[in-house]
Amino acid sequence: MEPPSPETIELGLNTADPATLVVDLNCAFASIEQQHDPALRGRPLAIAAYATDAATIVSSSREARDLGIKTGMRVFEAKAIFPSILVREPDPPLYRSVSDKLIEIMQRHSPDVLRMSIDEASMNLAGTPGLKKLGPEGVARAVKAAIRDEVGECVTASVGISTSIWMAKQASNLDKRDGLQRIDHTNLVSVFERLRLTELSGIAEASAQRLARAGILTPVQFLRATPPRLRLVGMHAEVARGWSMRLRGFEVGGFETARRKSYSHSHVMARATASQGELEELLMRLSDMVGRRLRAAGRRGRIVSVGVAYRPDEGNFSKQAKQPAAIATGDEIYQAALKLLAARDPRRTVGTLGVGVSGLTDGDAGQLDLFTQAGRPQSERLEAAVDAIRDRFGEEAVQRSRLLGRARVVRDRIAFGNTGHPDDAPPEKT
Repeated sequence: MEPPSPETIELGLNTADPATLVVDLNCAFASIEQQHDPALRGRPLAIAAYATDAATIVSSSREARDLGIKTGMRVFEAKAIFPSILVREPDPPLYRSVSDKLIEIMQRHSPDVLRMSIDEASMNLAGTPGLKKLGPEGVARAVKAAIRDEVGECVTASVGISTSIWMAKQASNLDKRDGLQRIDHTNLVSVFERLRLTELSGIAEASAQRLARAGILTPVQFLRATPPRLRLVGMHAEVARGWSMRLRGFEVGGFETARRKSYSHSHVMARATASQGELEELLMRLSDMVGRRLRAAGRRGRIVSVGVAYRPDEGNFSKQAKQPAAIATGDEIYQAALKLLAARDPRRTVGTLGVGVSGLTDGDAGQLDLFTQAGRPQSERLEAAVDAIRDRFGEEAVQRSRLLGRARVVRDRIAFGNTGHPDDAPPEKT
């Protein structure tokens, strides 16, 4: 690598040789489906949360993206662009198997592999034979070849190389079509000059607007901003120092230490309803699923929220309430959510219902109830036993009596930023 330039020295950029790779599967869910079913190959395909026109698209194939059909659109919007768009519901077990294969491939090159989400992972090559023998680009090409040979030719990956996970992720975002890009001190500024603030991982539109109040409109201005200037927009001193290091290519542990701030599940109904009974049963299922994820992560929450989208396009309703103590069981979440749902307009039909828990603490935090046994409330010990049964025999192995015989309406889903494994509590994509 060429010696540091005066600008590199002035900005204090990380001048180390890059040894971190981020591998991001392109159009992951859609491309995996195309690999699995040859009839889908070469055709515009959308993976939607549910098989309804109001459902959100969670992945689209390259062919669909070329038509302007993107993640986050509703199915009816995609059909307006291309009426013959193929729509499939997600197949989480299939996606998890590919995610596990990706991790296996990467672990052949480094023991230090981090699963960032179900379709993205990083690895540190420092001290590995492959770094010395092949270099980071050579390892990246070997990973790409293994994905093609062992997963399939339809599934490609963009690989970013840099001196930190965050910067390697920025590099992987530069070319989302089977790309291989590198960012180091020699090109960091020129790459930033081509980007918008919101193209930096972790900077959403709201954050960009706050930075704009301090006159920070571009990534290069963000790079050059002093901590006092960042504090003008309300950025905490420690956060400002973290961004200063991150933007200069130093590892600050953001992906390793990030933790979820909330857990939620929502369901888009094939048929909108105003029936209190039907909504209560759905609320019960959603609450159980949120509680299961909380317990798997060893967390509790104090704030329960309920969200409703009325049909047809008649607005939204949301309400939240802080609980007297942190909770983690499905029944506790359901009872709190049921009170919140009572405030909805009963005359209007509901198309989407969601339940969430935030205000999270670790599972053993807080004061135990006076009547707990063996350090855990009886209700939590019961639900832990149910969790173990469901882990072994499937989600439908144990059901509340009220739900017996009912059709399964809430399916296995993979949230953005989640590895998709029920026992994982991975960092969120930022």
